[in-house]
Amino acid sequence: MDEDGRIYMGNYNNPNYVYEDTIDLQYKGLYMEQGKILTSYATLDFSRNNLEGQIPESIGLLKALIALNLSNNAFTCHIPLSLENLTDLESLDLSRNNLSGTIPKGLGSLSFLAYISVAHNKLKGEIPQGTQITSQPKSSFEGNAGLCGLPLEETCFGTNEPPIRQPKQEDEEEEEEEEEVLYWEAVVIGYGPGVLFGLAIAQVIASYKPEWLVKIIGPYKRRNS
Repeated sequence: MDEDGRIYMGNYNNPNYVYEDTIDLQYKGLYMEQGKILTSYATLDFSRNNLEGQIPESIGLLKALIALNLSNNAFTCHIPLSLENLTDLESLDLSRNNLSGTIPKGLGSLSFLAYISVAHNKLKGEIPQGTQITSQPKSSFEGNAGLCGLPLEETCFGTNEPPIRQPKQEDEEEEEEEEEVLYWEAVVIGYGPGVLFGLAIAQVIASYKPEWLVKIIGPYKRRNS
C-alpha cells in the first residue's frame, strides 16, 4: 500500500489502484512497451540486471512461457537442459552472459521458437541443426569462439567455408590439358632413348660391316652405278 492507503498493484479500472500493468520488454529481439498486459501473455524479462550464478533448471517448469529474456547479466555455467520443455516458447534471449558448455540439442525441436540469441557468451561445440535455429542470423551466435556449424561460416571440421566446386566445363578442360601434357611427356621420354639406341646400333653396324650387310648393299650399289 502507498502513503494514501491505496494498493499499489491490481485492477487498473478500480480507483483504489494506482498501478497500470505497463512494462518495457525485449521480445524477439525488439524493444517494446506493453500496456494493459493480457493474462494470456506469459513473458519473463530479467535483462540488464546484475544477476549471477546458474540459471535454475526449474525454469523449465514454467511451461506457459512465450518469451524469456535473461540477457545482459552475469549468469554462468551451462544453459539449462530443461528449456526444451518450454514447448510454447517463441523468444529466447540469453546473450551477453558468461554461459559455458554447449547449446542443448533439444532447443532445435522447439517448433514455435522464432527468435533465439546466445551471442557473446563462452559457448562451444556444434550449434543444434534444427530449422528454427539454423534460420537465425549469424549475429545470434557471434561472440562464442568455440561454436561451429550453421548459420556460422565456421564448420565443425576445421575449415571456414566448404570448397567451391568449379563448373563442369572448367573441370573437363583442365583434365584434357593434363592428359595432353602427360601424352607429350611420354612421347619425349620414349623418343629420346629410342634415338640414342638407334644411333648406337648404326655405329656398331658401320664399324664391323657384317657379311649379311655387305651382301645386301653390294648389289644395290652396282645397280645405281
